[in-house]
Amino acid sequence: MNLDAIPLRQITLLSHAAVANWTAHELLEHYILEATKATGATRGFIALAEAEAGGLVLLATAGAGWTDEARQNRLSEKDRTSTITSLVAQTGAPVRVADAPHDVEGYASFFPGIRSVLAVPLSLERDERVRGVLNLESDRIGAFTEEHEAFVQTVADLAALRLSMDDLREREAALVQIGKELSGSPDLDAMLDRVVAITSQVLRAEECSLYFLDQASQKLTLAATRGKGVRPARKEYELGAGQTGTVAATGGVVRDLDEMRAFLGVPIPSVAGTVGVLRVIRKESSSPWFPNDFTDVEEEALLTIAAQVGAAMDNARLFARLMQSERMASWGEMSAQSSHIIGNRVFVIKGNLNELEYVLQNGGEVRPLVEGMKQGLYRLEEILAEFRDFVMAGNLAPTPGDLNELTQVALGETFPKRGSVVLEALYSPEALPILADGAKLKRALSELIENAVTFMEAQGGGTLTVTTRKSGRREPLPNRMSLPRGDYALLTFRDTGPGVPEPEKEKIFRPFITSRARGMGLGLAIVKGIIEAHHGGIVETGAHGQGACFEIALPLKKGGK
Repeated sequence: MNLDAIPLRQITLLSHAAVANWTAHELLEHYILEATKATGATRGFIALAEAEAGGLVLLATAGAGWTDEARQNRLSEKDRTSTITSLVAQTGAPVRVADAPHDVEGYASFFPGIRSVLAVPLSLERDERVRGVLNLESDRIGAFTEEHEAFVQTVADLAALRLSMDDLREREAALVQIGKELSGSPDLDAMLDRVVAITSQVLRAEECSLYFLDQASQKLTLAATRGKGVRPARKEYELGAGQTGTVAATGGVVRDLDEMRAFLGVPIPSVAGTVGVLRVIRKESSSPWFPNDFTDVEEEALLTIAAQVGAAMDNARLFARLMQSERMASWGEMSAQSSHIIGNRVFVIKGNLNELEYVLQNGGEVRPLVEGMKQGLYRLEEILAEFRDFVMAGNLAPTPGDLNELTQVALGETFPKRGSVVLEALYSPEALPILADGAKLKRALSELIENAVTFMEAQGGGTLTVTTRKSGRREPLPNRMSLPRGDYALLTFRDTGPGVPEPEKEKIFRPFITSRARGMGLGLAIVKGIIEAHHGGIVETGAHGQGACFEIALPLKKGGK
C-alpha cells in the first residue's frame, strides 16, 4: 500500500470525524477500523485507561477473531500478551515489534499466529497522562513500517483530542450545573449535596466532601459528602489537623498520593478569607503502572468549583445583610405606625375608664361602658396578634408535606359552609411535595381565602376558584415573580370580586396597606413574608373589575416525599 498517496486525504476525513456528531465510542470504532485497513493489520483494538477499573478497558475492536469472550479476556490478568499494551500505557511511547514471539521475552499470543505488533499511546503531549492505547496485530513478520507508525500515531492523537474535548465539555457542563445549583436551590443541604455529587462524578472520585469553617470553634465541620473513600469522612477537623485541616490552616492546595489513596483538597475562598475546604479522594490503583493521582487540570477544576461555592456563600451573606437592612427600615416604619394605631385604642379605653369612674360616682348605668372597654381590649389583642404574626412570619419549622393536602385543610377550616360565595377547587392529580411549615402556610392561605370571601360577600356573592398544579423547569413563572429556574408547585386563588387596580398591585403586599375596616393592614404582608420564607413567590395578576387573582409558587421538594 502506498501511504504517501493516501494519508493527507484520509487524515483530513478522520479529522472531520473527530468533530462530527458521533459518540466517542462510535468514533473509536471508526478509527480502529480505518487504522486496521490502512496498515493491513489482521486485527486491532483501542483500550482506554479508566480510574474506576484501575487500568485499561477494551472499548473498540476491528478485524478477525473478535468474540464477546475475546473482548472480555484480551486485557485480563491471565492475558500475558498485554505486556506490550501495558508498556505503552506506562511509558507513553509507541512500540513497534517485527516478530513479537522472538523479540519480546515471555510473549505468548492471545490469538494464534500473531507475529508483528504496533501499539501507540493516546495522549496529546509526551508528558501527559496516557488516555489509552491503540494496538494493531498482524500474522506477518515485519508487517508494520515507520510510515504505518506515523499514520497510526496521528489517528491516536485525533482520538486523544476528541476525548480531551469531551472531558472539557463535561467539566464545563458540570461547572454550569453547579452554578445553577448554587444560585437556584433554596435548600442549602440539598444544594451542597448536589455540588459534591456533581464534583465526585466529573473528577471520578470515590469520595467528595465539603467542610465549612466554624469561626466560633475554629473547627472544620462536615457539610456534605458523597461516596466512600478508604476511610469514612470525619465529621470535623481541627485547623492544621491532617491534610484537610492543613488546607484550611494554610489556605493552600494539598495534593498527595500514598499507598492507600490519592488526595486533593482546595480552600473555599471568600472575601473574608478561607471559609471551608472541598476535597476529593481516590483509592490507589490496583495496577502497579496505572497512575491514579489527581492532575493539574483536575486541581484547576476543583479550585473553580470551590470558588463558586465561596462566591455563593458571600452572596448569601450579602443578601442576609440586605434583608436585615430592609427589616430595620420596616421596623422603623412599623414602630411609628403601630404606636399610632395602638395609641388610638388605648386612648379610647382610657376615655371609657374616665367615663366609668364618673358614672360610678354618680350611680349611672355602667354596662355599656364595660362592654366598650371589653371590645377595646379584644381589638387591642387582635392588633398585637396580627403584629406578632408579621414579626414571626419568617420563622419556620418546615417538614415534608403536600400542597394539595395543605390547601384542602385551609379551605376546610376557613371557607364558609354557607353563604353567597361558591367554591371551585381543582387539585393537581399528582402529589405536590414541598417542605413547609404547615401552620404558617395555612395561616397565609386562610388570609387569602378570607379576603376573597369578604370582598365578594360585600358585592352580593361570587365564585372563588382554587387550583394547584406542577410547573415544569422550563415553564415561565408569572410576571413580576423573581425566582430561580426550577420545579415549582403552583397555587392560584381567583375570585370574582372587584379586583385590584394596577397601581396597587405591588403596594398591597406592603405593611399597613388595607381597604378593609378591620386590621392593621398587615394581612398580605404576612402572607408575602410566609411565602418568601418558604423560598417561594406571590403576585397578584387579576384584571381590575374582573376579580383578584393571587398566584403562588413554592419549590417542589427534590426526591418527592
